[in-house]
Amino acid sequence: MGQQAAKEPLQKIRAGMQKLFRLSRREHGSALVEFAMSALILMGILVGVTEFAVAMYAYHFLSSAAQQGTRFAMVRGSTWSEYETDNCSTSAPPNFTMPYDCTASSTDIQNYVQSLATPGISPGSVTVSATWPGLTPDGTSCATANSQGCLVKVKVSYSFQFLPFQNLSAMSLSATSEGVILQ
Repeated sequence: MGQQAAKEPLQKIRAGMQKLFRLSRREHGSALVEFAMSALILMGILVGVTEFAVAMYAYHFLSSAAQQGTRFAMVRGSTWSEYETDNCSTSAPPNFTMPYDCTASSTDIQNYVQSLATPGISPGSVTVSATWPGLTPDGTSCATANSQGCLVKVKVSYSFQFLPFQNLSAMSLSATSEGVILQ
């Protein structure tokens, strides 16, 4: 009876160990854990691709806006108006208006470009600088900087924020366009 009593606790321990070993080899729930890990990686990639696409969208807007701002300045040079009107101020975006017979100033170009903002682009975050270097395309000086045949340069900048709900640093995007004043 003494040996039998000593074997019983060993058998119970052995049976418990075998049960634990069998449970550890089962794969119940492992698919859920694998899916959770894979889904997190997949969601991270999807968010990254989406944010990259939105950044490209913003850059495309900047490029187009710089070209449109340059065109606006090119056709409204110093000889644009035969009849100078007294009120040549522009209204702020999004309702941009400008009297027909007015020449373009830096503020007018800024208001025009900001009025072009598409959904997802905040007009207030778009900065525009228009300069008239006072040179022709071949490098000679112009009599007046805003006269026919002189260059106009428009630079449009935008601060793109990745994941707006996160506190990450913004990426500065910019595009520049240059053209010859036609009028």
